[in-house]
Amino acid sequence: MSRAEDTVVIKNIYYMMAYAFKAIDIADFKRLEVESFGNVLDLLAAILAAGLDAQRRRGFEREYQPREEDLMRMRGRIDIADTMRLRMRQRQDLHCVFDERTEDTYKNQVLKTTALYLLRAPEVDAQRKRDLKRSLVLMQDVSLLDPQRIAWGSMRYHRNNRSYQILMNVCYLALHELLLRDERGEVRLADVLSGDSLHRLYEKFILEYYRKHWSWLHPAAREIDHGIGDSAPDFLPRMLTDVTLANGDKCLIIDAKCYGTILGTHYDKEILSPANLNQIFSYVMHAANAYDGEVSGMLLYAKTEDAELESESWLELGHTYHVRTLDLNQDFAGIAAQLDAIAGLVG
Repeated sequence: MSRAEDTVVIKNIYYMMAYAFKAIDIADFKRLEVESFGNVLDLLAAILAAGLDAQRRRGFEREYQPREEDLMRMRGRIDIADTMRLRMRQRQDLHCVFDERTEDTYKNQVLKTTALYLLRAPEVDAQRKRDLKRSLVLMQDVSLLDPQRIAWGSMRYHRNNRSYQILMNVCYLALHELLLRDERGEVRLADVLSGDSLHRLYEKFILEYYRKHWSWLHPAAREIDHGIGDSAPDFLPRMLTDVTLANGDKCLIIDAKCYGTILGTHYDKEILSPANLNQIFSYVMHAANAYDGEVSGMLLYAKTEDAELESESWLELGHTYHVRTLDLNQDFAGIAAQLDAIAGLVG
């Protein structure tokens, strides 16, 4: 049985990451929209080459790193003990300890290591390899890392290095060879971001898409109050929505689902997951208690190959509920159109 994460148009991996991580100026990657890619490593190489070129124009990240060196002139501070040892060997140098601003940072080391890895990959197009080589010429002073020992969890991002975030994720995917091709050459995401990780990427992508293109609907991942004040027992789970869109007296709560099948079977009848239905029902009913307007709910599934369900809506206890499927196996313009149509329900 096929799953939502089994097949995706290759280029959409980039778009989902770009929105989810909010890290890259889409203008830097416009040319990727008109290029075709035969496999995922070729796409990752293209993203990395374009990212390295854009980063070169902005300036590679630099950090101050401690250094020690024997110098004829003082720099930084003098290490007295080591300088005395030099004197004992009849040398006039000063052993200096200083901080040097360098491009040999950990993130740049990851970039260079990944670029060299992709240069050796037979799946990467020759033009992409030439693009990578041009950027590597400017990274001669950057050290290499052992790909098996990269501390991915140690990466920290802020406003000045935010453009590195998606590039580090590209490097992670490439170095671990987690994007697999099935027998037909299609992209498989099951081993890239399996389970909860893929689900979080999917819901974060949807939220950030709305934040970028539908900001007047105040997109947010809001927490819904149980409505019972301080007397709520500790064992009650928090009600955290994936996406909430609000416009005047209309509010739409979206619960994104990107795993498993959409319809299950109960006594030979196809039904939606009772757990998913109960979850969105609870969100809507509790939100309506505190919202002065119309509250509706939606289960937004990543479409699977065998799913016939496209769009259904119904009225229950005074609230409208929707089930939609988002087809990731199409050009991104089609994905955007589907998301825009959903926003139109409240916008």
